[in-house]
Amino acid sequence: MKKLSLKVLSVFALGILSVSGLVTFAQTVTTQFGDAAATANVGIAWAGTAQGGWLITVIKSFINWMLGILSLIAMVVLLYGGFSMVTAAGDDTKYKKGFKILQQAAIGLVFIGVSWLVVSVIFWLLTTIGVA
Repeated sequence: MKKLSLKVLSVFALGILSVSGLVTFAQTVTTQFGDAAATANVGIAWAGTAQGGWLITVIKSFINWMLGILSLIAMVVLLYGGFSMVTAAGDDTKYKKGFKILQQAAIGLVFIGVSWLVVSVIFWLLTTIGVA
């Protein structure tokens, strides 16, 4: 039962990371190529009408960047835990240690995915009500 729940948890975490990566990629492509408002505001800082919301955009970009770094670290720890389990060579204590590392890394990935979702909803609400 524990093995099945760990597999479901890891698939869920990888699904969240995949969706977050696709959304971030789509936002980057839209901002760089398809958004007329983003390309119209290129030039001298504080010139024109693009003065509102730049701080919110910088904060959101920084948070997304940090969550990406944290997810990369969690994936490396996940790989290390799996490697420890595979190379245990029948030693039950090493296998349990690797399994515990794998489980904690999967939980960390889930928390990172949920926090990305919460941050995205908060910033979406801020832009919807007109603060940003």
